[in-house]
Amino acid sequence: MNIQYRVGARQSVLRKLGLADLVSASVFDIAAAHAALVRRQAVPERILTDGLVIDVPAGVYHPLPDSSSEFFIRNIKAMDQSRIKKTLEIGAGCGIISLYMAANWTSKTVATDISPVAVQATLDNAELNGLSLTAFQSDLFERIEEREFDLIVFNTPMIDKVPENDIEKYSLCDPHGLITESYLRQARHHVSKEGLIIFSICNNSAYEVMDAIDLEYSIVGFELGFSGFWRAIVGARV
Repeated sequence: MNIQYRVGARQSVLRKLGLADLVSASVFDIAAAHAALVRRQAVPERILTDGLVIDVPAGVYHPLPDSSSEFFIRNIKAMDQSRIKKTLEIGAGCGIISLYMAANWTSKTVATDISPVAVQATLDNAELNGLSLTAFQSDLFERIEEREFDLIVFNTPMIDKVPENDIEKYSLCDPHGLITESYLRQARHHVSKEGLIIFSICNNSAYEVMDAIDLEYSIVGFELGFSGFWRAIVGARV
């Protein structure tokens, strides 16, 4: 991608989100933190969070206390669940976000992931916590026939980096924003008329791809670190 175009598109997206005067369009040095996260995800772990017991296999995204999964849950807690009858999570990983909704909401919950290991983890964790949801393997919306979801969630792999291993490929990296772009272009066909599509971006995401997709964007959640690293949950409507 042309560098000048990319910078301009990033600035355009930040203006649409109302963040242009608050954060920089520049990337941030997260190499050390990223490497530590990859190492930690290479081993299985049991996590107790939000009233749930979650077993996370090696290679599946770990919803640690400061993770983007917890960031999503903190913001989902504030949503009016009475207006959400049917939810879909793309890239559910160990299932923590869908499991939280299944445990606390009355909506029908569907969870998918491209990884069969992640799908099995979601099903196992649902059984472990006595919860009911639907989970199956799908590459984004490839195997999703249902429409009219009131909420579609994707804790998007946020780092614009070519994956060097399966952990990066399946849970951390979205080179050139191709996954995010495909998600947005497909999700618009599965969301209800008044429904909301949500996903994540940060300093190091290729969020410039949003500029070429005609959706109505807004900020659902935002966090700015003292060091200048920021992350956001973005809402999109058709």
